[in-house]
Amino acid sequence: MKWDYVDFEARTITFPKEMMKKKRIHIVPMSDQVFNILQEQRSLVGNREYVFPAIYQDGMLSATTMNKMLDYIGLSDVTAHDFRATASTLLNEKDYDDKWIEKQLAHADGNKTRATYNHAKYLESRRKMLQDWADIVDSWKD
Repeated sequence: MKWDYVDFEARTITFPKEMMKKKRIHIVPMSDQVFNILQEQRSLVGNREYVFPAIYQDGMLSATTMNKMLDYIGLSDVTAHDFRATASTLLNEKDYDDKWIEKQLAHADGNKTRATYNHAKYLESRRKMLQDWADIVDSWKD
């Protein structure tokens, strides 16, 4: 993720279509926790291109490195990608609208007609949902 994608004023992260599997721009609203982490990270990495730069080479931190970190902290049965499934499951259990969850995961709408006509981003609804998710994740630290 590049700093160019981060908008602190709008509290969003906008991934360009070139970065996305479905080749569509993906806007992610920030929870308070993500906002604070990114503010702190900015002070740590300064003007580097990537938010989470690779340690020993140019570029960004890789999924492999993240998975090694999870293994290091004792979560050897968990991958970084597993957090997507966990979030989807728990947010569905909390009765959040499945359109918001699927939009957050950047999944395409299986209904082609609806996908053609519905361009809603559900940003404010997703922002509240992600704040709830961030609070849940924070509660795991206790």
